[in-house]
Amino acid sequence: MQFVDVKNDIAFRKIFGNENRKIILLSFLNAVMRMREYPF
Repeated sequence: MQFVDVKNDIAFRKIFGNENRKIILLSFLNAVMRMREYPF
């Protein structure tokens, strides 16, 4: 299985740019913020 690089602006918009995927975007951002809070 090959994953999409979400650092690419076009890929990020395709995955998270839809209003129907707002919950997925919020979950992703919360996970990233938690990772920065506890850098183990």
